[in-house]
Amino acid sequence: MNSIIITIDGPAASGKGSLSKKISLDFNLYYLETGIYYRALASLFNSKKDSYSELPAFLANLSKTQFKAFVINNDKNLYTSKITTLASKFAKILDIRRFILSIQQDSINSLDEKFNGIILEGRDCGTVIAPEANVKIFLTSHIEIRAKRRFNQFTKDGKNISYKKVLNDLKERDMQDQNRKHSPLQIPKDAIILDNSNYNLEETINIVKNIIFSNIPSLKNKI
Repeated sequence: MNSIIITIDGPAASGKGSLSKKISLDFNLYYLETGIYYRALASLFNSKKDSYSELPAFLANLSKTQFKAFVINNDKNLYTSKITTLASKFAKILDIRRFILSIQQDSINSLDEKFNGIILEGRDCGTVIAPEANVKIFLTSHIEIRAKRRFNQFTKDGKNISYKKVLNDLKERDMQDQNRKHSPLQIPKDAIILDNSNYNLEETINIVKNIIFSNIPSLKNKI
């Protein structure tokens, strides 16, 4: 396919999601949150099975079409702390990563022509899912900044949690992401590293827009 591919990788709470959603709208790109598939699989398995020993049979009998439909119909219910924890564990399992990778790459190869391209957001987009991407960005910021942003969001949502707990959880998640055996969090080859510790969302969006225009000038005529 000749559609434009942009990847946004980075650690938890770096702002990947908010950035990618806005860029997708401004550039008419299909937005793919790659991590949602791990959440969906965790939720589906948790509702049907009791033991990890049942996982191989579960995957063997899981229809890609049915799984995609489950993701679409349950996306708002996949962000509980229990599912988040289970999804992080599932992300370490090679058979799960292979199953989900095939679905993620299907999304790229079967993209609707109404879009100018696709923007993928996650932790291994530019390294594993789409190493051929036109633009690869690695978004990061100091962990204290990320913890503060997430804590403020939790407070806004009425969740009772301390800043210290948020910070410790992020440190643990970073450790897991960076040290897992399969597809660890890494800076993709040829990626542009953007530290947004001192930028708000709007400033970050403008920086990324300029990066995209510099690398894909033809997009200026499509928005």
